[in-house]
Amino acid sequence: MTLGQILVEVTLASGEKGIGVGGGGKSGVHVIDTVLKECLLGTDRDTPHQLHRVMCDHTSFYGRKGLVPMAISGVDLAIWDAYGKSVGKSVYELLTDVPPPTVLPMYQTVFDDAEAELAVKDGKQAVKLHVERFGDRPKPEVIGELVRSTRMRLGEGKAIMLDAFGRWNVDTTLAVAHEINQYDVEWIEEPVRPDQLEDYATLNRESPIPIAGGEHEYLEEGFLALAASKAVSVFQPDINWCGGLTSLIHIYRIAEDAGIRVVPHRGSEPYSLPAIAALDREQPLAESARSWFDCINGMAEVTPAGVELLLSPGFGVSLKP
Repeated sequence: MTLGQILVEVTLASGEKGIGVGGGGKSGVHVIDTVLKECLLGTDRDTPHQLHRVMCDHTSFYGRKGLVPMAISGVDLAIWDAYGKSVGKSVYELLTDVPPPTVLPMYQTVFDDAEAELAVKDGKQAVKLHVERFGDRPKPEVIGELVRSTRMRLGEGKAIMLDAFGRWNVDTTLAVAHEINQYDVEWIEEPVRPDQLEDYATLNRESPIPIAGGEHEYLEEGFLALAASKAVSVFQPDINWCGGLTSLIHIYRIAEDAGIRVVPHRGSEPYSLPAIAALDREQPLAESARSWFDCINGMAEVTPAGVELLLSPGFGVSLKP
């Protein structure tokens, strides 16, 4: 269990097993064991979409954000994995009949200067800089110097993003945005706390750099609210938290209707990657996997060109011993 991650295994009536990863730690496990299990065992619903609706309806009075959707995510992903294995198809093939790409573009998330330099040396096409280490009210010129030096090392034509992890306010974000606007920054991610929709809407309207968010948003309803308030220009759902693949499919549809880009959190990991490949034909982009995410086999190979798409049945994952 890392950062509250939980492993979930389901077994279909046919005996096929599937593996998912969700969130919520021990509390998430409790939700699965005491609530989700009872509403799924013996149900006559037999598709991932139907089973996801059963879970959401059963928990709708208390579970539309946070812990419960995180637990649902793990179960939903395990169901999709088992379902794909039972019919001998990869999740990509379950989502589309379009011939698959072999490689998807990827950006590297870095947490310090050393990681940024290594990403550039490795030929990464894009870099996202975590800047929460500079505090709640950083001086714009300090962030500006970091972005300037990164642009110098990375070169033109490659993307740079920032992630403030919800630590700033509106004034700080706008000051930083104007300071770094000259360096062609792709987006500023989670500049304020996830629940501050009015602040997000203000920033999305006034910032010269697109605003991204949604890593800590949940289910179809949460992203409908983001779209309705015009809070962000980029959705960043985490498939292991937002409600699973079923929710992510809905999120892509919401984004298409609203003209919002979707770049899932941790997109290079096995659960998001097939959805990105199948559902985003215009600007697919996968975030690098977390180095500590080492509980399963089936991680995709990363090359200078991007991340390879695997087409094994289900998500192509198995438990490590």
